[in-house]
Amino acid sequence: MLEKKNDWHTHVYTSTYAADVSGCCSMMYELGGMTVLHDPSGCNSTYTTHDEPRWYGQKSLMFISGLDEMAAIMGDDAVIINDVATAAKDLKPRFITLCGASIPHVIAFDYPGVARLIEKRTGVPVIPVATDGLRSYVHGAGLAGKQWIARFASENVEKVPGSVNILGATPLDFGDMRNIDAMKNTLEEAGFRVNCCFAMGASFEECAKVYQAECNVVVSACGRMAARYMYGRKRIPFVEGIPTGEIESGLLRERINEAIRTNKNQVLQETEDETYDTLVIGEEITALSLAETIRLSCGRRVKAVYPDDHEGIVEKDLIDMIALAKTVVCDPLYQVICRGKKIVPLPHVAYSGRIYSKDIPVFCDKSFNVRKLLEGERK
Repeated sequence: MLEKKNDWHTHVYTSTYAADVSGCCSMMYELGGMTVLHDPSGCNSTYTTHDEPRWYGQKSLMFISGLDEMAAIMGDDAVIINDVATAAKDLKPRFITLCGASIPHVIAFDYPGVARLIEKRTGVPVIPVATDGLRSYVHGAGLAGKQWIARFASENVEKVPGSVNILGATPLDFGDMRNIDAMKNTLEEAGFRVNCCFAMGASFEECAKVYQAECNVVVSACGRMAARYMYGRKRIPFVEGIPTGEIESGLLRERINEAIRTNKNQVLQETEDETYDTLVIGEEITALSLAETIRLSCGRRVKAVYPDDHEGIVEKDLIDMIALAKTVVCDPLYQVICRGKKIVPLPHVAYSGRIYSKDIPVFCDKSFNVRKLLEGERK
């Protein structure tokens, strides 16, 4: 029995964000490995059909185990071990990622144990990522990135002065490479050397050198686990934020320099308006950075909300927040609960898939004009 209205987790009007398995697959897509999603089939087709813009233009070794009823009931792990070993022998991947959806979670599939057996049999490194299909893509991508760095990153390297890593870059939050290239250019123009971009547009070898950087720039919540892990291992500080416009780019430069100087972690957005006329809905770091840009550039009172964080933001809460705003910056699919409000469309692949992916603007650049974005608001 529900005791309070905030316990209402049913989605009546809104969609859900991509699941943790999609986040894991997305983070591993370009690193030269083979990703095996342990599931009957449904979650794999959801990922490839809706959550992966690179699927039709860039090859990657993505497989589904085809878990059937008998194997699930009997706990017969020999099937997946044999299939993965056969595929690895033929395709010779650099590594194997083993993740899964809800059914392996229900039957208590032993990811670390099976990973060890596959690795012993094939000689190929295997990363177990115990996703369950029940959490958001942020958790899956974050866990996969952290596990990869823990396994493959070389710690015996010298720091490169003025160098930074970009952590948390996946198409689920940024669409195609235009936003990633814009971030790189902005950071380089600010005087920093981009060591690697984990994990879009970077090779296995480049990502293996992440510990060369003096600072990590966490551009989405997907990169937070890896950043915290690296800070714990080698005291590499991190800054959370993206360069959404000239003011925000300047702030990001200052925060990176401060993080390098003090070896303390930094965030771009620190203020929160108690009352607001503009609400930004989206991925956490993007929403916070964009809200700060709107506040500083346009003088608006802004609030950022990120429903994919699994920390209590449910549909009813979101509807109540929207009711207090005049303008809502959000994925177009949210318009069903934004009636009567001015909507600024900002498509998010992790929420609406590839439906509006061609309409994603280049918002991770110092030349980004937030005023122009807001002028595109529609009722």
